[in-house]
Amino acid sequence: MSAYRGDGAVRSIVIDLDGPVPLYRQIADGVRALIARGHLAEGDTLPSVRKLGELLGVNLNTVAKAYRVLADEEVVVLRHGAPVRVAAAPAPSAAVTIDEVSQRTLHDWVGRARLSGASEEAVREVFEGAVRRFYRDDEGGER
Repeated sequence: MSAYRGDGAVRSIVIDLDGPVPLYRQIADGVRALIARGHLAEGDTLPSVRKLGELLGVNLNTVAKAYRVLADEEVVVLRHGAPVRVAAAPAPSAAVTIDEVSQRTLHDWVGRARLSGASEEAVREVFEGAVRRFYRDDEGGER
């Protein structure tokens, strides 16, 4: 395990150096989660590729790849020679649909959970916990 904990709000990225998920994906997921939970906001700067690589104990190219993935998703803004910044988020909308890739990922996860013997109730608890984590504040109210 390796972790980055920044200043200010509880900012952390934890990666499993020996896990099955590629390191660049873990870093991108960690940054995405910090933004989704409101710990990073539009315009906030992220550590430089070199700095985050040092803090996490990974190669700077791994961090660069994570930042490129996030830039392709329009989650961060990458400009040569400038700090990486959190991009403006689209306004929440009930009209926005979940893309096909995300739906397939969710379906795959549910399928793997069922094949591993998890009950429907256990799967619902995990899913609902994830929704609460990203859509509710600490007091349980809407964000």
